[in-house]
Amino acid sequence: MYLRVPKFLNDQNLKLVDELIASSQFVDGTATTGGPTKSAKKNLQIDFSQHPQRDQFLQMISTTLNSNSMLRAATLPRRMTLPLLNKYETGMSYGWHIDNPIMTAMGMPMRTDISCTVFLSNSTDYQGGELVVRTASGDARVKLERGDAFIYPSTSRHQVLEVTSGERLAVVFWVQSMVEDASKREILHDLGVAYDRILKESPDSEALQFIQRSQTNLLRRWSEI
Repeated sequence: MYLRVPKFLNDQNLKLVDELIASSQFVDGTATTGGPTKSAKKNLQIDFSQHPQRDQFLQMISTTLNSNSMLRAATLPRRMTLPLLNKYETGMSYGWHIDNPIMTAMGMPMRTDISCTVFLSNSTDYQGGELVVRTASGDARVKLERGDAFIYPSTSRHQVLEVTSGERLAVVFWVQSMVEDASKREILHDLGVAYDRILKESPDSEALQFIQRSQTNLLRRWSEI
């Protein structure tokens, strides 16, 4: 599933992130990749290994993920990685690649099902720098407004185009879903959207109960706990 989540980070969240950026030092982004991907990656990122606000930052992103109904319904999160905060200055890019299938979450291995990019810069503050995701119907170019998020399957080939002027800041993290199969997650998401719509239009409808029962029982059947 490919999904834009408007205002994933609100003004208060963004203020915390801005303060963190102002008090941090960026290092070479290749520190968190290896193999053939290393030569494709040209960006900077904050070193969170000893950062005093590391846990606060992780908690903020985790809480926001779990409290955002749109994103929670689309991802059904089980685990997530420590978010990375990266920067692309003029001339920087990240060539075509696929994210690692296994990463760590609080020291434990996790499967990467869903990739998430949260845009921190205003779209008019930089040129280039689009996230490009390869889909079955062609390449999708994504450049969202400050605070917006974009999710896509971690199995997708993708790249960040060269920033030709200005500076691109973003948060990226990965999610392991309770439902591994992407097609099953999409069915559950569609049922959730239908449920919410009927709940608003006809809260006493018997159809609402059937949708809820189907969604609940499918999640019970397909989920990994």
